Amino acid sequence: MQGSVIVALAAVLLGLLHTTMAIECYVCNSLKEPDCDGAPNKDMLKNCSESRMGSMYHACRKIDVYVDFEVHDLPPIKRVIRQCAMEAEPDRPCYYKAGFGGRVNVCHCFDAKCNGAPAQVSSVGALAAAATVLAVFRLSSP
Repeated sequence: MQGSVIVALAAVLLGLLHTTMAIECYVCNSLKEPDCDGAPNKDMLKNCSESRMGSMYHACRKIDVYVDFEVHDLPPIKRVIRQCAMEAEPDRPCYYKAGFGGRVNVCHCFDAKCNGAPAQVSSVGALAAAATVLAVFRLSSP
């Protein structure tokens, strides 16, 4: 029975390793591609490992940019930027910043295609790992 638990753990870990090595993210900017603001289309999906410095990408990012009033003759605007990300904090997937005339909401996620969702989604890999650990504890309990 312990052998099957070890095999299950190995499968989960390999799955997590694969998703971190070759993540696919939506890459677009609603300023140039209006569909980026809503549900991005399949043409916007990119394999991050094929991008410049691709092996360093391990997350996806979605940035909502709000310019609240006219600044330097530019009108107020909302823009959405989706991209591959190198730096992200798993313990703090989203953060918000505001300043003079604008604000930004930045969210990171760690699963393929995860920055296409309207709201951030849970990490499927983390859920699978948690379920596996729970199963191990259940099997090892008397």
